[in-house]
Amino acid sequence: MPFERHSDTGRCAEKSAEDAADDAASTPLVDVVIAVHDVNRPVARAIASCASTLVPGAVRVTVVCHDISAREVEAATGMSPSPALRFLEYRDGVRSPAGPKNHGLDAVEATFTAVLDSDDYLEPGAIDHWYRLLTERSADVVVAPVRHQNGGLLPTPWSRFGRRHGLDPVKDGLAYATAPRGMWRTATARAAGFRYTEGLRTGEDLEPGLRLAFSGASTEFPARGPKYVLCDDAEVRVTHDVMPLAEEFLAPERLDPAWLASIGEPARRAIATKLTRTNLLGAIRRRGPSGAWPDEDLDAVQTFARRLHEVHPSVEHGLPAADQALFVAACSASTDRDAFLAAVAARHGAGPVGRHLTANPLRSLGRESALRHGVRLVLDRR
Repeated sequence: MPFERHSDTGRCAEKSAEDAADDAASTPLVDVVIAVHDVNRPVARAIASCASTLVPGAVRVTVVCHDISAREVEAATGMSPSPALRFLEYRDGVRSPAGPKNHGLDAVEATFTAVLDSDDYLEPGAIDHWYRLLTERSADVVVAPVRHQNGGLLPTPWSRFGRRHGLDPVKDGLAYATAPRGMWRTATARAAGFRYTEGLRTGEDLEPGLRLAFSGASTEFPARGPKYVLCDDAEVRVTHDVMPLAEEFLAPERLDPAWLASIGEPARRAIATKLTRTNLLGAIRRRGPSGAWPDEDLDAVQTFARRLHEVHPSVEHGLPAADQALFVAACSASTDRDAFLAAVAARHGAGPVGRHLTANPLRSLGRESALRHGVRLVLDRR
């Protein structure tokens, strides 16, 4: 059902009493949550992309207005509340998207839930496709295929070649696709303890995404179906901000130790490897040998690297040789600054062998090795 804009003469015409009664008595099949903190965000585009051709009333979009009034957002979008669209206000004065997202999740009544960032949008038919996939296959979670606005596909999750149904969180690399984009059964997420991490400017979706991925949920990945589209056209996107590393590492460092201990060794290894490769080493490489390395950042690197070693003591063994050397140096970044900066420079200048092959050649064939991932990218065109 398309979302209608209101006219200058007022809001949409009132429904009949019978229709209103039907609307009040009905519960949507899918609730989509969109949090927005700035009326300049392209939230109208996000809302419109949730249009559905399922039965009337099947999809409801909830726009959570974070520290701004609902009327401001209604005016900016040109849209009015209806059975398919509601605007909720949430005020906490905290510069984090977690609070409004959780507020939206608390308001979910539907069997299925989706969350969409206000900067992004869905390709036509995405909601209907994911809903039918979940219901027809009796699945719990759909991991959305994701592309950038310019068309480039994200190569996540690191799934086995051609694997689309019944994904395994370890074998299919779900740790690399933990931003919860797609759709899931509301009851499954709530049972897994799905809550965005409060107070974080970025990374608030890491723990809930991991909890859902490693909950034992039946997971689908419709790689060639409609995409979730990541956009960079907003004036400010916090994910791209350069921030102190202590703040950048907050999300992974706040992962619940009791939960990590409960999920088993293969899962811990997979999560630790992903956090090492993407969060720790990725942050180090972005700064590189020419970046500023204040003492505070060195302390943050050392603390986080040692924490990852606690999550899994052999986390570095599956990394390419150049990354393994960088990780080892990171564990002493603050106490041996010169050795760490030398390792950063060495990683920056490493050739293909050092960037793709492990120090132990046999480990280059491991499930999460850079070599296997490179082959996967060549063979799996999504």
